[in-house]
Amino acid sequence: MPVFTYLARDRSGQQLTDAIESATRESAILALREQGLLPLKIEELKKADTALKSYSLNPLAYRAFNASDIEHEFHQIAVMLRSGISLLDALNLTLTHCRPGARPTWERLAKRIQQGSSFKDALAEHKAFSEFTIQLIHVGEQTGHLDTVMDEAAKEVKSSRKLKKQIVSALRYPAFTLLFAIGLVIFMLTSIIPEIKKLLQIMGKPMPPVTQALIDTSDWMLANGPAIAVFAAALAVTFIVLYNWPPSRWWIDKWALKLPLFGYVLRLSGTVLFSRAMGLLLRSGVVMVDALATMEKLHVNKYMASRIAFARGRVLQGSSLAEPLETESGYMPLLLQMTRVGENSGMLDDILFEMTEYHDELLQQAIATLTGMIAPLMTIFVGGVVGFVYAAFLVAMFSAAGGSPS
Repeated sequence: MPVFTYLARDRSGQQLTDAIESATRESAILALREQGLLPLKIEELKKADTALKSYSLNPLAYRAFNASDIEHEFHQIAVMLRSGISLLDALNLTLTHCRPGARPTWERLAKRIQQGSSFKDALAEHKAFSEFTIQLIHVGEQTGHLDTVMDEAAKEVKSSRKLKKQIVSALRYPAFTLLFAIGLVIFMLTSIIPEIKKLLQIMGKPMPPVTQALIDTSDWMLANGPAIAVFAAALAVTFIVLYNWPPSRWWIDKWALKLPLFGYVLRLSGTVLFSRAMGLLLRSGVVMVDALATMEKLHVNKYMASRIAFARGRVLQGSSLAEPLETESGYMPLLLQMTRVGENSGMLDDILFEMTEYHDELLQQAIATLTGMIAPLMTIFVGGVVGFVYAAFLVAMFSAAGGSPS
């Protein structure tokens, strides 16, 4: 029987989204009205011709399976599960409307379910699904609330994706501006200053100290350019190697948390990640030690991940969660204080969700402040470099024209 997804308004005026099985669209609308719902939008989820959907003119449709696919399709599958459709049928229906690049992953998942595998084990075979998502699905299968946890997993994927995007965006602009400023300085010292030097030498007048210093810097840059380029490349390669070597990565991530401005943003982002994910895991029924094991894998910052591993070991020995985290964990102090309060009151998951909202707001403000400060600083830096070059050139021209050098 055909399945229809719908958007409707109930008697209280609230909107809800779900799915319903019905022979026709008209009978589906009638059934919804009999339930006291006012249909606003209703569409049939039908199995499309795979041959017609096997290609797309949009090249972005062939991107590899990613978080956006999980976010969108998990919600759709949850809606279908609530309407009484089996997981296998829901996965097969997902194949009819997902983009070509994501279809192979959904096909493999459907095949594994058909072979009798659990949904958790099927997801674990794909790196695109985080340990957090897999843990939630495991809980949903055990409790029989798979539709609910899939909705929660979709929300978490969306939140994590937005958080990562915000952090990357905050760091991308200053990095790009700094590289642009360095490139501009190198270009002026190696291309523009030598031409100015030739012009001033033709005039045959002694150059002011500021102009001579600029020319000496340009000459040094031209003479040592290859060595500087090799050194910069070696430095970049060294950093990449050290960042991918676990012992040094631990120290780099620890020092990053102490950087001015940037460290504060990184600490806030780690705090938001911990409070949101940990709160959701605990509320879903995951035991503390298993939730901490999942959190350890979620943290990109290896120093914070190591503190979670340390806390998990202490919890296994009978300690509270707050006590081991209070020693240089990298999290914001308020989270640690409220974690202790939550453990004592038995409302840890609720308090963690409150801490998520509070620190997420602080994170948005910190990112806005960071980008707002960096933009004028970089503008002043670039303008100062260009202004200094022009000032040195004008002073030299004034001196050559008969004025006294500065």
